[in-house]
Amino acid sequence: MRSVNTKYMVGLLAFLITACVTVNIYFPAAEVKQAAEDIAKDVRGSQQDQDLEKGPTSWLFFESQAYAAGELTVSNATIRQLKVRMKARYPSLAPYLKGGFVGEGANGLLVIRSDKGLGLKKKAELKRLVNAENSDRMALYRAVAQSLNIPSSQIVRVQKIFATEWQKTAPRGTFIQRPSGSWVRK
Repeated sequence: MRSVNTKYMVGLLAFLITACVTVNIYFPAAEVKQAAEDIAKDVRGSQQDQDLEKGPTSWLFFESQAYAAGELTVSNATIRQLKVRMKARYPSLAPYLKGGFVGEGANGLLVIRSDKGLGLKKKAELKRLVNAENSDRMALYRAVAQSLNIPSSQIVRVQKIFATEWQKTAPRGTFIQRPSGSWVRK
């Protein structure tokens, strides 16, 4: 009887050892980074475009032509819709970013840093803009993850990659949150 129990125990132990297999989940960081760069530039324009608030020059025309040739490969109807809304909202958000009222968080979301000096109407507008932008950003992160077959448990990684790109394309004067949680002004 004892030998039968020992056989079962050995068999069970062998099964448990072979059943403990580590599954590596592939995370397409390069694809997410490219998508983040393309989307941020499409929504906000390049930093050069923001710095040169003059008329377009010939080199900008050629740069935009080259950019269009390398169009975003991660796209679907949801992503395109979100980009259109975010691009339309950006001119209203830009003064708040430049003025230091809103900062780019390390998690890829906007943070209201201060509303001092703003009237009630401007405070309400600021809150509405930030809430709408953050809602669209979260939807964008989910859509990009779904497009690249990234599990929803990994959306935080998508957010962090996008945070870097939003911070790069933020206008001068914007507060940027470092991964440590501290804030610096761009």
